[in-house]
Amino acid sequence: MPTDRTVEIHLSKREPELTSPQPSAPQTLRPSDGPEGPTDPGAFDLSSYAAALPRPEALSAEQFLPVLRPGQFSELLEDLSGELQLVPDEAARSALTSRARILRLNVDQYRINYDAARTTLDRVLAETGVGVRGSWARQQDHLNFMNVASGDVEREYLKATEEIEAARQGRFEALSRHGVRPDVNSAEGFYHEQALAELAREGHALRPPEGRSGSKKVFNAFAVFSKFFVGIISGVSINLLFNPESRLYMTIIALTAGIMFSVLLLWLVDELAYRAKLATRTQGMARPIAYTLGIVAVTALYLGVEGYLNWDGILRVTQQIAANAAQQGQLTDLSAASDTPVEPQHWSLLTFTLALVSMAAGAALIQGRERARILLERERLASKVAELKVEGRYADAARATDHVTYLEMARDRLAPPRDVTSPDHARLNERVLNHWEQERDGQVQSIAADLVREARAVQDALEAFAQDLTGAKHPQTRRGFGFL
Repeated sequence: MPTDRTVEIHLSKREPELTSPQPSAPQTLRPSDGPEGPTDPGAFDLSSYAAALPRPEALSAEQFLPVLRPGQFSELLEDLSGELQLVPDEAARSALTSRARILRLNVDQYRINYDAARTTLDRVLAETGVGVRGSWARQQDHLNFMNVASGDVEREYLKATEEIEAARQGRFEALSRHGVRPDVNSAEGFYHEQALAELAREGHALRPPEGRSGSKKVFNAFAVFSKFFVGIISGVSINLLFNPESRLYMTIIALTAGIMFSVLLLWLVDELAYRAKLATRTQGMARPIAYTLGIVAVTALYLGVEGYLNWDGILRVTQQIAANAAQQGQLTDLSAASDTPVEPQHWSLLTFTLALVSMAAGAALIQGRERARILLERERLASKVAELKVEGRYADAARATDHVTYLEMARDRLAPPRDVTSPDHARLNERVLNHWEQERDGQVQSIAADLVREARAVQDALEAFAQDLTGAKHPQTRRGFGFL
């Protein structure tokens, strides 16, 4: 697509401009009036987006020859030669005339070298200018391509944005018509809200999920903690029962066994309660009464084992304390009172321990049933959503809800069409351009340096000749003494 801003490529050295690029004709965003009448107001002039490349001027050989022209040296030598007749001394005039002839030969040689250097510079600039012009042309073509692509993408992006706004308005109207919250942004969310409303009208309202209830979090934390706490109590009882000498490795084994026993049985209570709840509405499972009997059996086993371990451990500790006290002489004869029972009763501690175990088992039971309830509610909700989708009553509203997301995804996929060489185009073109510029600069500097040295030598010779000529025209007479 042609633009108003074009860059002329010359045989020039690429140098960034210090001044801002000259603006082209004023660009406005209002619709332009073409031969067929006013165009679409959305059509913009791409030339306003075109990035201007530097505008170098044409190069010539004189720009790289920082020396005086041979004609200037010739004019100076002619002027000096015309003053030779003013020299009064014949010998000096003859010597200066010979030097003038030699200087004329030097100036003629400088003219020849100057012309040769100029011709060589023209050849160098012509040879390297082919590469420079080609690099600048490729750069300009790539820039034009990117400008056109960017303009097309910008128009498509604006058009997609307008479509998205229209779709959002349609989504809001559809959601408001069906009484759904306007922040729902997907068809799945729309069906979810409709299913919740249908279930609430049928009397099957869903409870809030666990993550939004603080009391449920506390209860779950207590249920998990109780499994390990009563396990530690069991481990201590096992240690008192089987480790009278309190050996360290036996203590670790006893605590580990107690925790494993407690966690395993309470997990069985949780799982049996979960299955008993699901058995009422799931085919292929046993009858709920079987899982209930399993819960009762596991709980009875748990309470019996914990009661025996704690009761036996209490008796052992009590007897050990009494034996230690008798050995230290702190107690009188224990057999003096025959009516006193030998084994003291500690019903309070045993009752407290069994109550803790019962609470842990109850928490596991509630957890299992709650897990099953959540699963059943999810299945009921999923089946209701599927039923609404099959009925097709809300197909138009669901399509309008998802249409916004589809348009946003399509807008995100917008990208300018890439040139086949675009990944390496800029770097390759820059390397080629730098090569030709370095080649040109190296040869130009070598030629110019040689010519500058020769011009300096000719100028110094002419200055020395001018000084000698001035001295010969005005010789200084030696003053003698008056009596000589």
